[in-house]
Amino acid sequence: MAAVGLALPILPLTVDAATHNRATTGLVTGATAAFTIALELLSPGLLHRFRVRPLLVAAMLLQLVAMAGFADLRTLPAMLACGALTGAGFGLVVTVTVAAIGALVPPARSGEAIGYFGLCASVPTILGPPLALVLLDARGAGAVFLAGALTCAAATLTTAFLRITPPCPGASASDGAGVLAAMRSPGVPRVWLAFVCTTLTYGAAVSFTPFLLGTSGPGSAPVFLLVFGVTRLLGRMAAGRAVDRVGERQLALPSLAVGALALVLLQLHAAPAAAVSAAVSGAAFGVVQTAAFVGMLRGAGHGRSAGVSGIWSVAVDAGIGGGALGMGPVGAAIGLSRAFWLLPALFALAFLLRLPGPTPNQLVGDAGH
Repeated sequence: MAAVGLALPILPLTVDAATHNRATTGLVTGATAAFTIALELLSPGLLHRFRVRPLLVAAMLLQLVAMAGFADLRTLPAMLACGALTGAGFGLVVTVTVAAIGALVPPARSGEAIGYFGLCASVPTILGPPLALVLLDARGAGAVFLAGALTCAAATLTTAFLRITPPCPGASASDGAGVLAAMRSPGVPRVWLAFVCTTLTYGAAVSFTPFLLGTSGPGSAPVFLLVFGVTRLLGRMAAGRAVDRVGERQLALPSLAVGALALVLLQLHAAPAAAVSAAVSGAAFGVVQTAAFVGMLRGAGHGRSAGVSGIWSVAVDAGIGGGALGMGPVGAAIGLSRAFWLLPALFALAFLLRLPGPTPNQLVGDAGH
């Protein structure tokens, strides 16, 4: 996971330097996200046929090859291929690691283990992007990708010595049907679309704040991304404690409104404004992440928790890829500063989608009149 955290903010800069075409800067990130989603959806079937350790080793090796390729290759087709390998490996890691936890940890401590996994998964997304940009300034893009390759090599060696003897619990090819069933549940598509609007802003911010804010200085992208990542984690944790008492929509709506206003501050291009924007919008995004999961879980029912987890992950990955993929051509067409107005606009759209709508009974009553 550390390799992807390091690569995300660097890939658009590397593509831009290779192609000199701002419209193509998000293509490799988009390819990475697309293959991540594909392997997340295919992983239940693979887990039904193969054991956890070989799949994890394969996933790490895919990312290792990709990072080594990124360090050396500077043509768009080659980088797209490396992006596909990165996404495939990352998609496998995310889903197969959860299965590994189920195989390694006693059932009585599975919740605790998943909590630690969530924390471990958050650290690369918090520290990876700012560290990558600092390393980029100091040593260049090749050094960033080599650092990613080293983390993959270390993970491969560690995984190779894991002893996971029991078969994967609950892994079956029919898990994909659970994703579709969760998405068809009442109220879930609306919450999911609102969540995608916010993840698109995250994808655009990770990929394009280095262009907008620069890579050094107190108001630069490394500072923005570090503050954003820390407050996002704090927001998720705070929302987890409050959501049962307050309600997920009551948390999501004010967070979306405040987050939209905070993202407007990026237009000031000043160090204090960028830091405040990162802190507030990061916390808002963290709250929305938790609220979206709870909202979809309540709409689909707790019996479809695996499906809800799947569509939640797809929303995150689709937003990261879609935000990077869309911001490139829009920024090339109207200018990057103007394109960044899309970020608060997307938060505002998510706010509108989360507003209470008529219930099915109200709709039936209105039709009767």
